Amino acid sequence: MIETPIATTQGVSRRRDRIWGWTAGIAGVIVGVGSAVVAILVEGANAYESSPYPPFFSKRQLLAYDVFLVLVVAVGALFGVAALGLARRSRFPRTDALGAGLVGTILMLLGSALVFTRLVAIVRAE
Repeated sequence: MIETPIATTQGVSRRRDRIWGWTAGIAGVIVGVGSAVVAILVEGANAYESSPYPPFFSKRQLLAYDVFLVLVVAVGALFGVAALGLARRSRFPRTDALGAGLVGTILMLLGSALVFTRLVAIVRAE
């Protein structure tokens, strides 16, 4: 097998790049709105209360919000795994791998940042 470098313009698609950009943006909005909906409607947080984190964050029990965050991180990880597969099997591997990796990174960062904030709230509540 002989290695052959390719041009940076090969394996990319502007149309798919836009689709992945929109996918990442929509996923971020869904997580943000979903987080607010779960916090307000399920956990009973006050939407107009100002504090570093909502009071329900300091509860030392498994909440529906925790399950939501685990699902967000898991879906992000699935997008990350999909990026690996797309890098090998896609018609446009550079675009699709970057797009799926971007969506996965956004979801995992959002979910893990909120999990970390909840952990800080639990530790500070003692």
